[in-house]
Amino acid sequence: MVRRSQSEKAESRAKILESAAGLIRANGIETTGVSEVMKSAGLTHGGFYRHFDSKDSLIAEAISAAFDSGLRIFSEDHPATADEVEEYVEQYLSGDHIEGLFGACPIPLLSADIARGSDEWKDAFEEGVERTVTKLSEGMGQTAKDDSLVLLSALVGALVIARGVGEGPLRDQVLQVAKDKVRGLLQ
Repeated sequence: MVRRSQSEKAESRAKILESAAGLIRANGIETTGVSEVMKSAGLTHGGFYRHFDSKDSLIAEAISAAFDSGLRIFSEDHPATADEVEEYVEQYLSGDHIEGLFGACPIPLLSADIARGSDEWKDAFEEGVERTVTKLSEGMGQTAKDDSLVLLSALVGALVIARGVGEGPLRDQVLQVAKDKVRGLLQ
């Protein structure tokens, strides 16, 4: 039996989480199976339990990983800046974000699954929303989270509507109106 180094194990775990985070956003939590995640990560199904106790624990960590990827725009080393928030808004309401589910924001994609899921999923989701709101608040120069909650809600709502109506003038209008209105919150 070949023993794997700690770095190889960590690398495999990261691949599993990246695959799971993408697949749950693209396909939903309930329809994403462990076998599919492991195959996507380029690993065998049998290796799953060397990394995770259960599918629930994988999903909770994948939810956190999904939020991590969405927050990469912000530096972890310092509070968020106004420029980072503006860039976040632009990317959030972009055609690439609307079309690309694999790397998209987990909030509009996973909310319904989370509501029906385990407390472990809900805790990971809540923590991700809190981190997002905190970064937005920092970049907006606020200590209160009210405006950043409104901003995040407007972004999520606009994204859901834009995805639902598909390409065309209404989608363009939804995105432009949302951008114009949220800019008022950023001033």
